[in-house]
Amino acid sequence: MIWRSTDGRTWRQRFLDLATVTAVTALVWLWASDQTLQSRTASFEVVVESNDPSRLVVSNAGPHKVLAQLVGSRQSVLGAFEVLNGRTIRLVTGADGVPSSFGDHQLPVLDILSASPSLAPLGVDLSNVTPASIRISVRSAGH
Repeated sequence: MIWRSTDGRTWRQRFLDLATVTAVTALVWLWASDQTLQSRTASFEVVVESNDPSRLVVSNAGPHKVLAQLVGSRQSVLGAFEVLNGRTIRLVTGADGVPSSFGDHQLPVLDILSASPSLAPLGVDLSNVTPASIRISVRSAGH
């Protein structure tokens, strides 16, 4: 005997509808949990190199230990953390936002790293970067 509800659907159909809705809800929840904002602090080193060592010398080139909070989706933060943590990032004068003109320069670490081609594709934002700046000197290689 098949039991029918007042709207003409059987209990089995109602159960299948409920199971489908539950499965879809679980899948959406799992997807959303990977997309929620997360943050994690990565520790890495920054080294500043001359783009032309025969002409330019960088004093206080590093390595400089940097702590940066990574902010983004859970998946992006975990991926960026794996790429950055414990690694060395090389910045070059005349590129990466590092000046190649002679003299003393205060490098804004957050701005330079955020625009760096090595970090931009990671899909995370950087915040709470320590140190906030790095002081370098660019001199002629002859002196």
